[in-house]
Amino acid sequence: MASNANVFRASPANISDLASLRFQWRSEEGGERGLSREGFELKFFDWYEKHRETHHAYVATIDGKAVGCAWLIVVERIPGPEKFVRRAGMVQSVYVQPVHRNAGVGTKLVESLISDARTMALDYLTTHPTESSFSFYRRLGFDAADRALELRFTPLRERKES
Repeated sequence: MASNANVFRASPANISDLASLRFQWRSEEGGERGLSREGFELKFFDWYEKHRETHHAYVATIDGKAVGCAWLIVVERIPGPEKFVRRAGMVQSVYVQPVHRNAGVGTKLVESLISDARTMALDYLTTHPTESSFSFYRRLGFDAADRALELRFTPLRERKES
């Protein structure tokens, strides 16, 4: 299904929408507890200022209202003799409000992010999809990487909640 969403790379003017979407996803839908919405937004504004050079946000709007977001984290890798500038990207926190899911909004977000990653000449993108989103990422060209390993430091119960 084609989406009528407008997708663009976020600017500081969109920080309130980004904080609101993140809070909605993690707290209201995901059940995370901790900071109030207001407290989260204040801390999120500070966090964004410190990370906006490496953490690129994308916003999807419908009729001017933010309905989704995605993040591209750019990582500088150690130089090599063959290729001195080595950079990779991580796709994180792709979120679309439930009422707008399965309408192409997420696809538009990630396609925009992929296009920018190519323009930035990143070597590759990674993501850690949920089990239910594997097919979504595969449709967009992501493939399983047989050399990736993880060492998690959070207890199992915290991993299941995130």
